[in-house]
Amino acid sequence: MASLSEREASYNPAVKLQYGPITKTYHTALKKDSYPFVHSTYLSVIYALDLLDSSLPHYSERAAEILSVILQLQDKRQDSPTYGIWSYYYEEHLDQMEAPDWNYADFIGKKLVLMLKRHGDRLSEVLRQGLSEAIGYACQAIVKRDVGPSYTNIAAMGAFVTLVGGEVTRQETFVQYGRNRLQRLYDYTMSLGTFVEFNSPCYTPITIEELHHIHEETKDSISIKLTEQLLHVAWKMIAERYHPRTKEWAGPHSRSYSPMLSESSFEYGLLRDASENNSNPQAIRCPEELLPYFSLEEERVLRCPVFDEEEMGYQSYATTYMQEAYCLGSFSKDMMWNQRRNLIAYVDNHGKAAYIQLRFLKDGMDFSSAVFTGVQDKSDIVFGINMALNFGDWHPVLDPVNGVFEAEDLRIRIEIGGYIEGVDCFSGNTLDYDAAVVIGGQTLRVKQLSIFSDMGVPRIAITRSEQEGTLGIDYIIYEGPRKEVNFHEWNQAAWVFLFTLSAQAEELQAGSEYNDGSLYAWCEKQGRKMGITIPVKPERIEQLFRNNEVSFMTEDV
Repeated sequence: MASLSEREASYNPAVKLQYGPITKTYHTALKKDSYPFVHSTYLSVIYALDLLDSSLPHYSERAAEILSVILQLQDKRQDSPTYGIWSYYYEEHLDQMEAPDWNYADFIGKKLVLMLKRHGDRLSEVLRQGLSEAIGYACQAIVKRDVGPSYTNIAAMGAFVTLVGGEVTRQETFVQYGRNRLQRLYDYTMSLGTFVEFNSPCYTPITIEELHHIHEETKDSISIKLTEQLLHVAWKMIAERYHPRTKEWAGPHSRSYSPMLSESSFEYGLLRDASENNSNPQAIRCPEELLPYFSLEEERVLRCPVFDEEEMGYQSYATTYMQEAYCLGSFSKDMMWNQRRNLIAYVDNHGKAAYIQLRFLKDGMDFSSAVFTGVQDKSDIVFGINMALNFGDWHPVLDPVNGVFEAEDLRIRIEIGGYIEGVDCFSGNTLDYDAAVVIGGQTLRVKQLSIFSDMGVPRIAITRSEQEGTLGIDYIIYEGPRKEVNFHEWNQAAWVFLFTLSAQAEELQAGSEYNDGSLYAWCEKQGRKMGITIPVKPERIEQLFRNNEVSFMTEDV
């Protein structure tokens, strides 16, 4: 009720939708400077469902007003490529978007299904019929698109819309499709042992929410059993990677919009409830046997595959190291998109959390054509970055550059943020490292092992952003007048590093070797040796994922 009262001010009775600033950076062509406020279709259906859930008559009337507009905004043209979906904003027709988002059949469709199922008897016959038709159109869009099980949250969400939506609208074809879609997600996930949309602070909670909705709303007993097991997989992934001291979600993260959890977010609420063992029979609940993880401070190493090697043609692993004072995680291979957290740590800085994150920046923004390869042994990581010739700029697909672009700044950054009060940073010949950063009782150390670049050896700089509240260990590849960069003409674009995080400097050896177009970098400590091999010449991304290799030389790593 408090939330509904807060949202009163954001409701426009003239348009009959919720309004606010633009929050989307993908798909829409609208710009914040031209549209300081827009009316959001998705926020409006969330609001409408909450209004109906309140059971107050005057709120139900407002919900009906909102739905009358939402139903009009759906594309009902059967010959249209966007049939069955909605645009992000009232101000922008689907035909005007840079790339219409097909996920909106799922995101808006699920709210309509819940409204019709929970509150259909309180709505007018006209509105009930309109909702039923809109759910049918959304289901048709979902079936036509037929997202595979690797797109985890949408695979689950589409299963809910079609399975439960089909039950509510009495369309058995959709029920059968939804049941089969959930079975495919289950089979794929169980064969891999985890979700492909791995360990995502923003999307794993959505997957949990959708599986919970299927479990609570469907009549299908088989689907109920499947969701129980999938929910356990999701909660186990979270519970094992919750770091009690920092109250953060340990990496690596396949998709995340922020390096730290926001206290106002849905995912923060899930973790808070689990860590405090809050009890609410109607709420989404962590399985009882996993609750001890949310207060358990111990050393542990987690390592699991995140792709189906046969399907993808290569394998990638996620490694997480947990101990009382910090957690450190990394992938073995991935692009450096702004939603990826390929190398990320959370450190207890005198009772508050600081983060450490690896980034590759082009003009201050993450550059998805940079490809990460890394191998981790507890507190140590050997990693490298090389370049893809057929990929994107800030987005891997929606913003292609294909190896040719203009830039005035290119750099690799080890970024330190969160609570950085009292953090000390040293550079130069610091214990044989390029730089060292003291955070609480831990020290981050980083050094270049080898550089093969047509731009020469990067310049090392310690940077500070007062606006962002961050520190950076920057390896500046280029800084100067804006110019064209063409990786198709480069013979060398590969950088390899050693990263360590520990309370005290530990004795280890590390080095690199060049052989026949590839760069091998390694680290050895206490008889355990690990390494990576990456091509120095830019290649197509599928070649890099196949040719970039990681190796463990002992079984106990």
